[in-house]
Amino acid sequence: METTYTLRDDKGKVLGTGVMNVKSSMALDAASTSWKELITVQVTAVTGQVKNLNIAFDVGCTSSCSATNSRPWTGGKSLGKGAQASGSVAYTDKVASGGVDNVQTKYHMYVTTTGSIPTQPNVNWQSLPEAKIRCDAMFATSGCVIPERRATLQYSLSDPTHGAAAATYGFAQQNLRNWAPLSRADGLGDANRKRTCGEKSSDPFVPIPTTVPDDSCDEFPFAGSFEGGTDGALCADIVPLYENGQWKIYEARKDKPVTYKEPCVRGHVALGANKSAGGKYGSFVKQQRIIDTEKYNVSVIA
Repeated sequence: METTYTLRDDKGKVLGTGVMNVKSSMALDAASTSWKELITVQVTAVTGQVKNLNIAFDVGCTSSCSATNSRPWTGGKSLGKGAQASGSVAYTDKVASGGVDNVQTKYHMYVTTTGSIPTQPNVNWQSLPEAKIRCDAMFATSGCVIPERRATLQYSLSDPTHGAAAATYGFAQQNLRNWAPLSRADGLGDANRKRTCGEKSSDPFVPIPTTVPDDSCDEFPFAGSFEGGTDGALCADIVPLYENGQWKIYEARKDKPVTYKEPCVRGHVALGANKSAGGKYGSFVKQQRIIDTEKYNVSVIA
């Protein structure tokens, strides 16, 4: 952020100016509700009678958050052109058990120049709404994230534990969904899975163990997402097979050719790989603090 201090005489005439560039960076901890932020203020230009600026700085935050160290430096720092001051501040949020708290950080600078009577020395602002911090106690640990910085769940085709599942998800994302995000649907997994793979589908999944030993239905979008739960009759039924060093996708049924217009995929994936991929999703949700209705990306790499 850039801001300008203007020195005026008693008649309002401009006697000089000082331009300041303010930068900050913070690292949130998904397993903690306390974090630090580094504040840096640099004087980038001065004009007229303004030769240096005396800058004091303090921070705060909204909701149940508080600044445990509100000042990056003690008192005011006198800075001439090109000089800068840096220091850390600290915050903590007392989010209630099982609760969610949305926080914005607040900033205040008090700026004067030597030998002058300040007329408007206060500069106040707060973090953008789209960069709002969310602290929650929805999991085994409490922590904070910025939900607008969407987390990505990444699968690898070369992972020996769930490569077939990754191939299924990659086919769906690339060919049917244009890499669209998913939204977590807490508590809907069982019902969605039954509609896509099980007895609630108008066309239940039928394993083909002669082609895929220990075959199981691996659906995408995930059953645990709001995008999941489509009737399996509408899904593309595919078989991912590893041949000649790469995954190839085959149609599972001659009576149900893939049109590439389907809203979902049912992959014939060995149960072990299916469970491994599901475990990765479960760990991801906890580690990245993906709460109910929140969007996340899914990517598949080589």
